[in-house]
Amino acid sequence: MMAVKNDKPLMRCLGEFVGHIVSAVRSDVRTTEVNRTTEEKHDGNITLRRTTIDEMVIHEKDTSNG
Repeated sequence: MMAVKNDKPLMRCLGEFVGHIVSAVRSDVRTTEVNRTTEEKHDGNITLRRTTIDEMVIHEKDTSNG
């Protein structure tokens, strides 16, 4: 099997990386916490704690892609 040669310059890769980060920050996704429950169990000097978080994720309609 032959190795694949990457012809992209370093600055192109860096620009794509920054573009992905900016795209994620600008995304139209809202998250709302609906419920949070915590259970604790004590056994001597050990405490077992379980936290469950229920979230609702709302994806806004993307109007920039057509």
